[in-house]
Amino acid sequence: MVSKVKNKELKFLEDMFSKPPQTTLGIKKILKIDPLIGEAIVEYKPRRNMCHSGNIVQGGFITGWLDAVMALACMSKVGIDTLVLSLEIKTTFIKKILPEPVLVTGNVIKSGRSIAFLEGTITDKKNNILAKGNQTVKLVSNFYNNRK
Repeated sequence: MVSKVKNKELKFLEDMFSKPPQTTLGIKKILKIDPLIGEAIVEYKPRRNMCHSGNIVQGGFITGWLDAVMALACMSKVGIDTLVLSLEIKTTFIKKILPEPVLVTGNVIKSGRSIAFLEGTITDKKNNILAKGNQTVKLVSNFYNNRK
């Protein structure tokens, strides 16, 4: 059972990820946050102004979705007061992404005190894999608590 403190923390994360820059990236809804395993699933709705030739979503938005959801998964696992800074991110574009809703899943593979390894996947509504990402991040503890 999730404690009241955990529920407050999950609400904080949902609120944080429901504001800019996430709204700029086309976030539609956070579907799942699991702090025990470090997983998050978010639905994005790309807009036509995010596309280039042939109505294909531009790769920067795709990488942004992966980056954000991997960070959300990581913060849920290591603590909501932790700043997750990208050190390295790799995106593999498997199939074209059209301006239709997609699901982005982020997972924590391994986390330590100052470094974490994350992965993400983008799928369409039929569960076809469209893109994958891997990321190494630096963790800055007590970042948000120190800013209050």
